[in-house]
Amino acid sequence: MKISKIRGLVAALFAAVTVVAPGASIASANTEITFWSWRTEDKAFYESQIKLFEAKNPGITVKFTPYLNTEYNAIVATALTAGKGPDVIQMRPYGGMANLSDAGNFMPLTTADVPALKKLPAGILAGAQGYKDKKQYGLPYAVSALGVMYNPDILEKAGVRALPQTWAQLQTAFDKVKKAGFLPIGNAGGNGPALEQLHATVGPTFYGGTAFFNDVVAGKKTFTDKGYVASLKAVADLAKWMPANYQGIDYNTARGLFANEKAAFYIGGNYEIGYFRSLNPSITIGWFPAPKANAGAKRYVGTWADGAYAINAKTTQKAAALKLINFLGTKEFGQALVDEIAFIPTAPYVKINDPAVKEINRWRTTLGTPFLNVVGFRFENPTSSSILQPGFQKLIVGGTTPEQLAKDVQTAVASWYAPQKGKS
Repeated sequence: MKISKIRGLVAALFAAVTVVAPGASIASANTEITFWSWRTEDKAFYESQIKLFEAKNPGITVKFTPYLNTEYNAIVATALTAGKGPDVIQMRPYGGMANLSDAGNFMPLTTADVPALKKLPAGILAGAQGYKDKKQYGLPYAVSALGVMYNPDILEKAGVRALPQTWAQLQTAFDKVKKAGFLPIGNAGGNGPALEQLHATVGPTFYGGTAFFNDVVAGKKTFTDKGYVASLKAVADLAKWMPANYQGIDYNTARGLFANEKAAFYIGGNYEIGYFRSLNPSITIGWFPAPKANAGAKRYVGTWADGAYAINAKTTQKAAALKLINFLGTKEFGQALVDEIAFIPTAPYVKINDPAVKEINRWRTTLGTPFLNVVGFRFENPTSSSILQPGFQKLIVGGTTPEQLAKDVQTAVASWYAPQKGKS
Protein backbone atom coordinates (compact mmCIF):
# COMPACT_ATOMS: atom_id res chain seq x y z
CA MET A 1 0.00 0.00 0.00
CA LYS A 2 1.39 3.40 -0.95
CA ILE A 3 2.17 5.69 1.95
CA SER A 4 -0.14 8.36 0.56
CA LYS A 5 -3.01 5.89 0.60
CA ILE A 6 -2.19 4.85 4.15
CA ARG A 7 -2.08 8.46 5.31
CA GLY A 8 -5.41 9.11 3.65
CA LEU A 9 -6.93 6.09 5.37
CA VAL A 10 -5.59 7.11 8.77
CA ALA A 11 -6.80 10.69 8.28
CA ALA A 12 -10.28 9.38 7.55
CA LEU A 13 -10.19 7.31 10.70
CA PHE A 14 -9.08 10.10 13.04
CA ALA A 15 -12.61 11.44 13.38
CA ALA A 16 -13.59 8.16 15.04
CA VAL A 17 -10.54 7.92 17.31
CA THR A 18 -10.77 9.05 20.90
CA VAL A 19 -7.09 9.91 21.43
CA VAL A 20 -6.08 13.40 20.37
CA ALA A 21 -3.93 14.82 23.16
CA PRO A 22 -2.76 14.17 26.71
CA GLY A 23 -5.52 14.77 29.21
CA ALA A 24 -7.77 13.20 31.78
CA SER A 25 -6.78 9.74 32.96
CA ILE A 26 -9.89 8.79 34.97
CA ALA A 27 -12.55 6.70 33.27
CA SER A 28 -15.95 8.39 33.34
CA ALA A 29 -19.46 7.37 32.36
CA ASN A 30 -19.96 6.57 28.69
CA THR A 31 -16.23 6.36 28.05
CA GLU A 32 -15.26 4.86 24.68
CA ILE A 33 -11.79 3.48 24.09
CA THR A 34 -10.40 2.24 20.81
CA PHE A 35 -8.43 -0.95 20.28
CA TRP A 36 -6.51 -1.76 17.08
CA SER A 37 -5.19 -5.14 15.92
CA TRP A 38 -3.63 -6.83 12.89
CA ARG A 39 -5.55 -10.07 13.52
CA THR A 40 -8.54 -9.73 11.21
CA GLU A 41 -9.22 -13.45 11.61
CA ASP A 42 -9.77 -12.97 15.36
CA LYS A 43 -12.40 -10.23 15.07
CA ALA A 44 -15.30 -12.35 16.33
CA PHE A 45 -13.27 -13.62 19.26
CA TYR A 46 -12.24 -10.16 20.43
CA GLU A 47 -15.72 -8.76 20.00
CA SER A 48 -17.15 -11.54 22.17
CA GLN A 49 -14.51 -10.92 24.84
CA ILE A 50 -15.12 -7.18 24.71
CA LYS A 51 -18.77 -7.81 25.53
CA LEU A 52 -17.64 -9.61 28.69
CA PHE A 53 -15.32 -6.73 29.56
CA GLU A 54 -18.06 -4.16 29.02
CA ALA A 55 -20.46 -6.14 31.22
CA LYS A 56 -17.90 -6.05 34.03
CA ASN A 57 -17.11 -2.38 33.46
CA PRO A 58 -20.37 -0.44 32.99
CA GLY A 59 -19.83 2.93 31.36
CA ILE A 60 -16.84 1.80 29.27
CA THR A 61 -17.26 0.70 25.66
CA VAL A 62 -14.53 -0.62 23.40
CA LYS A 63 -14.36 -0.14 19.64
CA PHE A 64 -12.24 -2.94 18.19
CA THR A 65 -10.76 -2.41 14.71
CA PRO A 66 -8.50 -4.97 12.97
CA TYR A 67 -6.47 -4.12 9.86
CA LEU A 68 -4.72 -6.28 7.29
CA ASN A 69 -1.50 -7.60 8.80
CA THR A 70 0.55 -6.30 5.86
CA GLU A 71 -0.79 -2.76 6.30
CA TYR A 72 -1.09 -2.59 10.08
CA ASN A 73 2.39 -1.33 11.00
CA ALA A 74 2.24 1.56 8.55
CA ILE A 75 -1.26 2.57 9.64
CA VAL A 76 -0.31 2.54 13.33
CA ALA A 77 2.96 4.39 12.72
CA THR A 78 1.24 7.09 10.67
CA ALA A 79 -1.41 7.59 13.35
CA LEU A 80 0.92 7.63 16.34
CA THR A 81 3.52 9.93 14.81
CA ALA A 82 0.70 12.36 14.08
CA GLY A 83 -0.24 12.34 17.77
CA LYS A 84 -3.39 10.30 17.13
CA GLY A 85 -4.13 6.59 17.10
CA PRO A 86 -6.07 4.17 19.30
CA ASP A 87 -6.04 3.96 23.08
CA VAL A 88 -4.97 0.31 23.14
CA ILE A 89 -2.71 -1.22 20.50
CA GLN A 90 -1.85 -4.79 19.64
CA MET A 91 1.91 -4.36 19.60
CA ARG A 92 4.22 -6.21 17.24
CA PRO A 93 7.02 -8.08 19.07
CA TYR A 94 10.70 -7.19 19.36
CA GLY A 95 11.73 -4.78 16.62
CA GLY A 96 8.30 -4.81 14.97
CA MET A 97 7.36 -1.58 16.73
CA ALA A 98 10.50 -0.77 18.75
CA ASN A 99 10.99 2.40 16.72
CA LEU A 100 7.60 3.58 17.93
CA SER A 101 8.21 2.67 21.57
CA ASP A 102 11.68 4.26 21.53
CA ALA A 103 10.08 7.43 20.18
CA GLY A 104 7.77 7.61 23.20
CA ASN A 105 4.53 6.52 21.53
CA PHE A 106 3.65 3.81 24.06
CA MET A 107 3.04 4.24 27.76
CA PRO A 108 5.61 2.40 29.92
CA LEU A 109 3.88 -0.26 32.03
CA THR A 110 4.80 -1.20 35.57
CA THR A 111 3.78 -4.19 37.66
CA ALA A 112 1.70 -1.77 39.71
CA ASP A 113 -0.21 -0.85 36.54
CA VAL A 114 -0.45 -4.42 35.26
CA PRO A 115 0.14 -7.05 37.98
CA ALA A 116 0.07 -9.88 35.39
CA LEU A 117 3.54 -8.76 34.27
CA LYS A 118 4.93 -10.24 37.50
CA LYS A 119 3.98 -13.72 36.31
CA LEU A 120 5.89 -13.63 33.02
CA PRO A 121 9.51 -14.75 32.56
CA ALA A 122 12.18 -12.29 31.45
CA GLY A 123 12.55 -13.89 28.02
CA ILE A 124 8.87 -13.34 27.28
CA LEU A 125 8.83 -9.79 28.64
CA ALA A 126 11.74 -8.89 26.34
CA GLY A 127 9.47 -9.21 23.32
CA ALA A 128 7.57 -6.07 24.36
CA GLN A 129 10.41 -3.87 25.60
CA GLY A 130 12.05 -0.84 24.03
CA TYR A 131 15.14 -1.54 21.97
CA LYS A 132 17.13 1.29 23.52
CA ASP A 133 15.65 1.97 26.95
CA LYS A 134 14.46 -1.60 27.74
CA LYS A 135 11.32 -0.27 29.42
CA GLN A 136 8.26 -2.53 29.42
CA TYR A 137 5.76 -1.20 26.90
CA GLY A 138 3.45 -4.14 26.43
CA LEU A 139 1.82 -7.16 28.07
CA PRO A 140 2.87 -10.20 25.98
CA TYR A 141 -0.09 -12.47 25.32
CA ALA A 142 1.19 -15.46 23.33
CA VAL A 143 4.19 -17.54 22.39
CA SER A 144 4.32 -18.82 18.83
CA ALA A 145 5.95 -21.94 17.45
CA LEU A 146 6.62 -23.03 13.89
CA GLY A 147 6.22 -26.49 12.45
CA VAL A 148 4.50 -28.65 9.86
CA MET A 149 0.74 -29.15 10.08
CA TYR A 150 -0.76 -32.09 8.24
CA ASN A 151 -4.07 -33.74 7.44
CA PRO A 152 -3.88 -37.38 8.62
CA ASP A 153 -6.80 -38.46 6.43
CA ILE A 154 -5.04 -37.28 3.27
CA LEU A 155 -1.76 -38.91 4.32
CA GLU A 156 -3.56 -42.22 4.84
CA LYS A 157 -5.15 -42.02 1.40
CA ALA A 158 -1.76 -41.20 -0.11
CA GLY A 159 -0.04 -44.11 1.61
CA VAL A 160 2.21 -41.98 3.83
CA ARG A 161 2.52 -44.32 6.80
CA ALA A 162 5.14 -42.49 8.88
CA LEU A 163 5.76 -38.81 9.52
CA PRO A 164 8.87 -37.51 7.73
CA GLN A 165 11.97 -37.25 9.88
CA THR A 166 14.35 -35.86 7.25
CA TRP A 167 14.16 -33.38 4.39
CA ALA A 168 14.41 -36.23 1.85
CA GLN A 169 11.56 -38.10 3.53
CA LEU A 170 9.40 -34.97 3.46
CA GLN A 171 9.93 -34.65 -0.28
CA THR A 172 9.05 -38.30 -0.75
CA ALA A 173 5.83 -37.73 1.18
CA PHE A 174 5.04 -34.74 -1.06
CA ASP A 175 5.46 -36.92 -4.13
CA LYS A 176 3.12 -39.59 -2.76
CA VAL A 177 0.48 -36.99 -1.93
CA LYS A 178 0.73 -35.45 -5.37
CA LYS A 179 0.44 -38.87 -7.03
CA ALA A 180 -2.72 -39.51 -4.97
CA GLY A 181 -4.33 -36.39 -6.45
CA PHE A 182 -3.90 -33.93 -3.58
CA LEU A 183 -1.82 -30.79 -3.23
CA PRO A 184 1.35 -31.49 -1.24
CA ILE A 185 1.41 -28.11 0.53
CA GLY A 186 -1.00 -25.21 0.72
CA ASN A 187 1.79 -22.65 1.13
CA ALA A 188 2.11 -20.24 -1.78
CA GLY A 189 4.08 -17.19 -2.90
CA GLY A 190 1.68 -14.27 -2.78
CA ASN A 191 2.51 -13.20 0.77
CA GLY A 192 6.07 -12.33 1.83
CA PRO A 193 5.57 -12.65 5.61
CA ALA A 194 4.16 -16.17 5.17
CA LEU A 195 7.24 -17.16 3.17
CA GLU A 196 9.46 -15.71 5.89
CA GLN A 197 7.62 -17.87 8.44
CA LEU A 198 8.01 -20.90 6.17
CA HIS A 199 11.76 -20.27 6.10
CA ALA A 200 11.88 -19.82 9.87
CA THR A 201 10.25 -23.26 10.12
CA VAL A 202 12.44 -25.30 7.78
CA GLY A 203 15.60 -23.18 7.84
CA PRO A 204 17.15 -23.67 11.30
CA THR A 205 18.13 -27.30 10.68
CA PHE A 206 20.23 -26.14 7.71
CA TYR A 207 21.98 -23.19 9.38
CA GLY A 208 22.33 -24.67 12.85
CA GLY A 209 19.57 -23.18 14.97
CA THR A 210 20.47 -21.39 18.20
CA ALA A 211 24.23 -21.75 17.78
CA PHE A 212 24.06 -19.86 14.48
CA PHE A 213 21.70 -17.28 15.97
CA ASN A 214 24.18 -16.60 18.77
CA ASP A 215 27.11 -16.42 16.35
CA VAL A 216 25.37 -13.94 14.04
CA VAL A 217 24.29 -11.79 16.99
CA ALA A 218 27.90 -11.79 18.22
CA GLY A 219 29.30 -11.08 14.76
CA LYS A 220 31.19 -14.39 14.62
CA LYS A 221 29.27 -15.52 11.53
CA THR A 222 27.42 -13.70 8.78
CA PHE A 223 24.30 -14.29 6.73
CA THR A 224 26.49 -15.40 3.82
CA ASP A 225 27.46 -18.53 5.79
CA LYS A 226 26.96 -21.63 3.64
CA GLY A 227 24.46 -23.09 6.12
CA TYR A 228 22.27 -19.99 5.91
CA VAL A 229 22.48 -20.03 2.11
CA ALA A 230 21.35 -23.68 2.21
CA SER A 231 18.36 -22.67 4.34
CA LEU A 232 17.29 -20.16 1.69
CA LYS A 233 17.68 -22.79 -1.02
CA ALA A 234 15.34 -25.08 0.94
CA VAL A 235 12.56 -22.52 0.48
CA ALA A 236 13.22 -22.35 -3.25
CA ASP A 237 13.15 -26.15 -3.44
CA LEU A 238 9.63 -26.22 -1.99
CA ALA A 239 8.16 -24.24 -4.88
CA LYS A 240 7.74 -27.33 -7.06
CA TRP A 241 5.19 -28.73 -4.58
CA MET A 242 3.19 -25.52 -4.18
CA PRO A 243 -0.22 -25.07 -5.86
CA ALA A 244 -0.46 -24.12 -9.53
CA ASN A 245 0.09 -20.38 -10.09
CA TYR A 246 1.48 -20.18 -6.56
CA GLN A 247 3.20 -16.88 -7.34
CA GLY A 248 -0.05 -14.94 -7.05
CA ILE A 249 -1.93 -16.92 -4.42
CA ASP A 250 -2.59 -14.74 -1.38
CA TYR A 251 -2.28 -15.67 2.29
CA ASN A 252 -5.92 -16.49 3.01
CA THR A 253 -6.38 -18.47 -0.20
CA ALA A 254 -3.25 -20.50 0.61
CA ARG A 255 -4.47 -21.22 4.12
CA GLY A 256 -7.88 -22.10 2.75
CA LEU A 257 -6.38 -24.88 0.61
CA PHE A 258 -5.27 -26.67 3.75
CA ALA A 259 -8.34 -25.79 5.83
CA ASN A 260 -10.66 -27.10 3.13
CA GLU A 261 -8.67 -30.33 2.86
CA LYS A 262 -7.25 -29.75 -0.60
CA ALA A 263 -3.63 -29.78 0.63
CA ALA A 264 -1.96 -32.38 2.85
CA PHE A 265 0.52 -30.07 4.58
CA TYR A 266 0.85 -26.46 5.68
CA ILE A 267 4.14 -25.09 6.99
CA GLY A 268 3.81 -22.28 9.50
CA GLY A 269 2.80 -21.24 13.02
CA ASN A 270 0.46 -22.71 15.58
CA TYR A 271 -1.66 -19.54 15.33
CA GLU A 272 -2.97 -20.84 11.99
CA ILE A 273 -4.87 -23.66 13.66
CA GLY A 274 -7.65 -21.43 14.93
CA TYR A 275 -8.13 -19.99 11.45
CA PHE A 276 -8.20 -23.45 9.87
CA ARG A 277 -10.88 -24.56 12.31
CA SER A 278 -12.92 -21.42 11.75
CA LEU A 279 -13.15 -22.36 8.06
CA ASN A 280 -13.63 -26.06 8.67
CA PRO A 281 -14.65 -27.04 12.22
CA SER A 282 -14.48 -30.75 11.37
CA ILE A 283 -10.87 -30.75 10.17
CA THR A 284 -8.36 -32.98 11.94
CA ILE A 285 -4.95 -31.35 12.24
CA GLY A 286 -1.70 -33.09 13.09
CA TRP A 287 1.61 -31.36 13.77
CA PHE A 288 5.31 -32.25 13.81
CA PRO A 289 8.55 -30.28 14.03
CA ALA A 290 10.24 -29.51 10.72
CA PRO A 291 12.33 -32.45 9.50
CA LYS A 292 16.09 -32.32 9.87
CA ALA A 293 18.23 -31.45 6.85
CA ASN A 294 19.88 -34.87 6.88
CA ALA A 295 20.32 -37.85 9.17
CA GLY A 296 23.13 -36.16 11.11
CA ALA A 297 21.44 -32.78 11.60
CA LYS A 298 19.30 -31.52 14.47
CA ARG A 299 15.63 -30.56 14.43
CA TYR A 300 14.44 -27.20 15.66
CA VAL A 301 11.19 -25.41 16.41
CA GLY A 302 11.31 -21.69 15.68
CA THR A 303 9.72 -19.74 18.52
CA TRP A 304 9.23 -16.21 19.84
CA ALA A 305 7.06 -14.06 22.09
CA ASP A 306 4.44 -13.06 19.55
CA GLY A 307 2.68 -9.79 20.24
CA ALA A 308 1.60 -7.73 23.24
CA TYR A 309 -1.06 -5.29 24.35
CA ALA A 310 0.15 -1.70 24.74
CA ILE A 311 -1.33 1.71 25.58
CA ASN A 312 -0.96 4.87 23.54
CA ALA A 313 1.18 7.34 25.49
CA LYS A 314 -1.21 10.12 24.43
CA THR A 315 -4.42 8.42 25.49
CA THR A 316 -7.00 10.63 27.17
CA GLN A 317 -8.51 7.51 28.77
CA LYS A 318 -5.63 6.02 30.74
CA ALA A 319 -7.76 4.51 33.51
CA ALA A 320 -10.13 2.79 31.07
CA ALA A 321 -7.23 1.60 28.90
CA LEU A 322 -5.51 0.08 31.94
CA LYS A 323 -8.73 -1.68 32.87
CA LEU A 324 -8.84 -3.25 29.42
CA ILE A 325 -5.16 -4.25 29.54
CA ASN A 326 -5.68 -5.88 32.93
CA PHE A 327 -8.74 -7.71 31.61
CA LEU A 328 -6.58 -9.01 28.75
CA GLY A 329 -4.15 -10.29 31.37
CA THR A 330 -6.71 -12.31 33.33
CA LYS A 331 -6.77 -16.07 33.52
CA GLU A 332 -10.26 -16.11 32.03
CA PHE A 333 -9.27 -14.15 28.92
CA GLY A 334 -6.03 -16.09 28.49
CA GLN A 335 -7.87 -19.39 28.74
CA ALA A 336 -10.37 -18.30 26.10
CA LEU A 337 -7.51 -17.17 23.83
CA VAL A 338 -5.87 -20.59 24.10
CA ASP A 339 -9.08 -22.62 23.84
CA GLU A 340 -10.68 -20.70 20.97
CA ILE A 341 -7.72 -19.56 18.84
CA ALA A 342 -5.18 -22.29 19.71
CA PHE A 343 -2.52 -19.86 20.91
CA ILE A 344 0.29 -20.92 23.25
CA PRO A 345 -0.09 -18.85 26.42
CA THR A 346 2.62 -16.70 27.96
CA ALA A 347 1.01 -16.90 31.40
CA PRO A 348 1.77 -19.96 33.55
CA TYR A 349 -1.74 -19.86 35.03
CA VAL A 350 -3.38 -20.68 31.67
CA LYS A 351 -3.84 -24.37 30.85
CA ILE A 352 -3.43 -25.87 27.39
CA ASN A 353 -6.29 -28.31 26.75
CA ASP A 354 -6.08 -28.71 22.97
CA PRO A 355 -4.15 -31.89 22.02
CA ALA A 356 -2.55 -30.29 18.96
CA VAL A 357 -1.41 -27.23 20.90
CA LYS A 358 -0.11 -29.45 23.70
CA GLU A 359 2.00 -31.36 21.20
CA ILE A 360 3.36 -28.17 19.67
CA ASN A 361 4.25 -26.74 23.06
CA ARG A 362 5.95 -29.97 24.11
CA TRP A 363 8.27 -29.83 21.13
CA ARG A 364 8.74 -26.08 21.51
CA THR A 365 10.10 -26.51 25.02
CA THR A 366 12.61 -29.16 23.92
CA LEU A 367 13.62 -28.02 20.40
CA GLY A 368 12.96 -24.29 20.58
CA THR A 369 15.24 -21.85 18.74
CA PRO A 370 14.72 -18.10 18.25
CA PHE A 371 12.93 -16.90 15.10
CA LEU A 372 16.13 -15.39 13.74
CA ASN A 373 14.79 -12.35 11.92
CA VAL A 374 12.06 -11.41 14.41
CA VAL A 375 14.05 -11.78 17.61
CA GLY A 376 17.36 -10.45 16.36
CA PHE A 377 17.23 -8.22 13.32
CA ARG A 378 14.06 -6.15 13.01
CA PHE A 379 15.15 -3.24 15.16
CA GLU A 380 16.51 -0.75 12.62
CA ASN A 381 16.18 -0.18 8.88
CA PRO A 382 16.60 -1.92 6.58
CA THR A 383 15.50 -4.89 8.65
CA SER A 384 16.34 -8.43 7.64
CA SER A 385 12.62 -9.03 7.13
CA SER A 386 12.25 -6.10 4.72
CA ILE A 387 14.82 -7.81 2.50
CA LEU A 388 13.75 -11.41 2.97
CA GLN A 389 10.00 -11.09 2.46
CA PRO A 390 10.12 -9.73 -1.12
CA GLY A 391 13.36 -11.66 -1.63
CA PHE A 392 11.63 -14.99 -1.06
CA GLN A 393 8.96 -14.03 -3.56
CA LYS A 394 11.69 -13.51 -6.16
CA LEU A 395 13.61 -16.59 -5.08
CA ILE A 396 10.79 -19.08 -5.59
CA VAL A 397 10.27 -17.93 -9.18
CA GLY A 398 13.97 -17.84 -10.05
CA GLY A 399 14.29 -14.06 -9.88
CA THR A 400 17.28 -14.26 -7.55
CA THR A 401 19.57 -16.88 -6.08
CA PRO A 402 20.02 -18.06 -2.48
CA GLU A 403 23.56 -16.67 -2.57
CA GLN A 404 22.43 -13.22 -3.73
CA LEU A 405 19.58 -13.07 -1.24
CA ALA A 406 21.98 -13.96 1.58
CA LYS A 407 24.30 -11.14 0.45
CA ASP A 408 21.39 -8.70 0.35
CA VAL A 409 20.41 -9.57 3.92
CA GLN A 410 24.01 -9.25 5.11
CA THR A 411 24.42 -5.84 3.46
CA ALA A 412 21.19 -4.58 5.04
CA VAL A 413 21.97 -5.77 8.56
CA ALA A 414 25.62 -4.70 8.40
CA SER A 415 24.50 -1.14 7.60
CA TRP A 416 23.15 -0.67 11.15
CA TYR A 417 24.07 -3.61 13.38
CA ALA A 418 27.48 -2.92 14.93
CA PRO A 419 28.81 -6.50 15.26
CA GLN A 420 28.19 -7.06 11.53
CA LYS A 421 29.53 -3.76 10.21
CA GLY A 422 32.29 -4.13 7.64
CA LYS A 423 31.53 -7.83 7.14
CA SER A 424 30.19 -9.45 4.00
